[in-house]
Amino acid sequence: MSVSLFPKETLKSDQKPLISVRGVWKSFPGVVALKNVNLDIFRGEIHAILGENGAGKSTLVKILYGVYVPDSGEIFIEGRKKIITSPIDAMREGIVLVSQVPQLIDSLTISENLLLSLTACGLFNRISSVEKMLLKKSEEYGIKIDPNIEVWKLSYTQKQLVELLRALLVGAKVIALDEALTLLPYAEKRRIYEFVKMFKERGGSVILITHKIPEALEMSDTITVLRRGEVVGTVKASEATLDYVRSLMFGEKATQISYARIATSNVREEVLLDVNDLWVLNDYGAYAVRGVSFKLRKGEVLGIAGVAGNGQLELIQALVGLRKVVRGRILIKQNNTFKDITNASAIQIRRLGVGFIPDEPLKRGVTIENTIVENIAVHPAIVNTIIKWSKVKRIARQLVEEFSIVTPSLNSKVKVLSGGNLMKVLVARELFVTRNLLVAYNPTRALDEVSALMVRKLIKRKAVEEGVAAVVASEDLDEILQISDTVAVMNSGSFVGVFRGEDVNRTVVEGLMVR
Repeated sequence: MSVSLFPKETLKSDQKPLISVRGVWKSFPGVVALKNVNLDIFRGEIHAILGENGAGKSTLVKILYGVYVPDSGEIFIEGRKKIITSPIDAMREGIVLVSQVPQLIDSLTISENLLLSLTACGLFNRISSVEKMLLKKSEEYGIKIDPNIEVWKLSYTQKQLVELLRALLVGAKVIALDEALTLLPYAEKRRIYEFVKMFKERGGSVILITHKIPEALEMSDTITVLRRGEVVGTVKASEATLDYVRSLMFGEKATQISYARIATSNVREEVLLDVNDLWVLNDYGAYAVRGVSFKLRKGEVLGIAGVAGNGQLELIQALVGLRKVVRGRILIKQNNTFKDITNASAIQIRRLGVGFIPDEPLKRGVTIENTIVENIAVHPAIVNTIIKWSKVKRIARQLVEEFSIVTPSLNSKVKVLSGGNLMKVLVARELFVTRNLLVAYNPTRALDEVSALMVRKLIKRKAVEEGVAAVVASEDLDEILQISDTVAVMNSGSFVGVFRGEDVNRTVVEGLMVR
């Protein structure tokens, strides 16, 4: 990657911090999330916060944004002590959070979405005023946007740009990007990079939370690393190296990390899944999947690459019975006979040994008010009519250990876990129950590098050792290129290119993704 877009800032020794965090502690039931954290954010600085899953990164920025209140410690903004108890308080202080999932209402227009935030902040209460300011800021930052378009018509990147424009309209001095760039291919990230560069040049500050260390090295001026809730190092990005930052994040586990392609599985000739001329609608009645056909063999991992919003979600949901198929057929082989599962229920499909890792774990994967044990017990492949709790607890204990899930106990409610450990609970359960086919969308979403590599290797092991077939859709192109035996590029609802994993060219794939 070129680093010319972000020349590193040389901060003057007498410059005072815009935000100072001093001695902050935060605990949840059974978990100490932050331990005596000190942090300084300077004006005109891009400050990356890195750490493995459960290190406390998101907890820290949520404290700055008023989602959480610290148990102890102080926050100073421009030298004045502040108590921030809500996002409204934070926005009034010039702090805005942009998360990985755009916080927009799809059925409303861009202007209508922004009006809700601006009215809450006491800034504007007329949509005409919002449109005027939106057009002014979008022109200033070189973003082409129609204020009257419904959000559901926007791409994922456009939605994130709307979130950034909203930050400008509420007068952001500091924008916290909490994994907001994770799901974008590099070509799309450049649009966000340009925005961040201009915001920095105008004196704005950015807090960047990312699992991508190269991204932090490229974009940031300063890097702070958290481990188990404590600050273990703060370094200038210009003086840091990839290996050094990894060692701060993971310690000895840093040597495990590799993005080299995992060798091709021992693919059998036997076809396990046959998808023929599939057409599927999105939530608004338009075709999201257009004539997709493919055959998946035993032991084969099919990786579907594409920018979010190009039909991958609807395809994945159709395969597991969560979305109706308008036209076409889905056949799966069981006991040497193909079974038509087109528009079968999710429970019927899951009982055929199909594992499913959804893109929205809180909506379709786990229930946060239930414990780890209870979230494992709900799966029809583990429990039928009578729950044998001793068996479920034994499975839960095995998975917690195998996946290094950080939790106070097996009976802890999932809501107390970090986002990464919550995802581990879901992935562990689904890999455990998969006997025939695994269907996954962003399976390592929210996982740090070590955990993500572990999951990819486990998926591959399932394919190699058990002959399980896998359909993995992901907006993380590194993931697709690392794990896939076959790579299909999805754009505008169709497969626009299919390649053997060992022959695929990254530049060609990225070009097809955004053409």
